[in-house]
Amino acid sequence: MHLHEHNHYHADLRSLAIAITTTLTIAIVQLIGSIISSSLALLSDSAHMVVDLSSLLIAYFSLRLAHRRTERQRFTFGWRRVEILAALANGIALLVICLLIAIEAVERISSPRIVHTTPMLVTATIGLLANGIAWYVLRGATHLTTRSAYLHVLNDLLSSVVVIVGGVVMRLTGWHLLDPLLSLAITAFIARSGIGIIRRAVVILMESAPDHVPLESVRRALHEHPSVHDVHDLHVWQLGATSHAMSAHIVVADGADRDRMLSELHGMLNERFAIRHATLQVEGKPFADTHGCCGCEHNDPFALTDDCTH
Repeated sequence: MHLHEHNHYHADLRSLAIAITTTLTIAIVQLIGSIISSSLALLSDSAHMVVDLSSLLIAYFSLRLAHRRTERQRFTFGWRRVEILAALANGIALLVICLLIAIEAVERISSPRIVHTTPMLVTATIGLLANGIAWYVLRGATHLTTRSAYLHVLNDLLSSVVVIVGGVVMRLTGWHLLDPLLSLAITAFIARSGIGIIRRAVVILMESAPDHVPLESVRRALHEHPSVHDVHDLHVWQLGATSHAMSAHIVVADGADRDRMLSELHGMLNERFAIRHATLQVEGKPFADTHGCCGCEHNDPFALTDDCTH
């Protein structure tokens, strides 16, 4: 099993490396093509490629960092937060790019410019082919971060199709106002992605529980074990996009086989909630009664006051 996962890991890294090289190349080609053709839609598509290049890079390095052995004296959870910090910076940069393109688009709507459709169509077609290659190499990806990058490339593919259709319409009709209108549509799509990236990054940095792990569901699942009398001080948080951790105090029956119980609880948490890192403090009822964690159920155990009595 370990060898199988190891092979998938290296296969995904190779696919991401190919997709990154292809996407970077075509982003540069489209940037040059947008300057030659004076197409703002092509420039927006180039910005879209930069967006997905960032996503591919984040996926690549997060996959590398997830398998990296780190110095535990300071970064006790490893380097998984780097992925989130990079995503946050990426999202902010996206919104700045979108604002600049939108300003230029509004100006061109009021004063339309002639777009040279031949270089525009040639460049967009090259982008379509490059995106097709990136889509092909990522289609069998297994890791969640790589699958996310695959979806970004698929969006790029569709964006290139939109630019090509717009170029053909402008060539046939001479309606060059379509170019800034298309750029606004693509920019709106990029901005929506950027806001989503920022929101998700901030939510993770705030140590929130994953969307698919309701706390009460976890509590009920722990209570279902016959040896568990009570559960308190329950916390679930995200370290990265796909890395989750949990801690809880478990009050158990006298005479319970604690090692067996812990093994069963860890297995259940992994199977039902994909929580692979759980710290469970096992307590007997006398200890729980005399050392209660006053206020811990209010999700802020660090704000206890002197009024808190046991």
